Amino acid sequence: MLRQTSLQTALLAGMAVLLALLAPLAVEVAPVRAQGGEFDLPPGVTWDEVNSIARRMYCDVCEGIPLDECESVACRRWREEIARLLGEGWTRDEIMDHFVERYGADVAALPRSTADRILAFATPAAIVLIIGLIGALQVRQFRRRGQQTGEVVRRSGSRLQARPVPDDVDPAYLERLERELEGLES
Repeated sequence: MLRQTSLQTALLAGMAVLLALLAPLAVEVAPVRAQGGEFDLPPGVTWDEVNSIARRMYCDVCEGIPLDECESVACRRWREEIARLLGEGWTRDEIMDHFVERYGADVAALPRSTADRILAFATPAAIVLIIGLIGALQVRQFRRRGQQTGEVVRRSGSRLQARPVPDDVDPAYLERLERELEGLES
């Protein structure tokens, strides 16, 4: 009897595990739609076109998240509006200008005016150029200092001999040192 109950318990446990593994398959899975939710795209418009515009925009609610990556309700509505405007034949620039007019310049990933765009790209380039120029001038100055230092040493060779030498230094050692140093200059 004891064997039969442990066998029944093992069988029930196995069935429970099998049921737990198969239960998710019994649930009906709704088809997944690429960033569209329940919205149907206008004819001739693809999500790639919508996302190519949305990639260049930021939601005014979700700070710092590009519109094509944001999953908030506001961002979905904006993507739906982009799709609708594309279906009506608007161009990318017209759509971007439309959103900038409605929500302000912060929604555009790049500045809309040419002057602002040039300023946005020229400023970092100018900073890098200035830092590079300062670095090049510093290297040039260090090289000049090194050459000047070498010239001072060569010119002061006669002064080196006139410098005081401690009394406990062997004169033979000093002569050998001077010969070796003279050999280095040639």
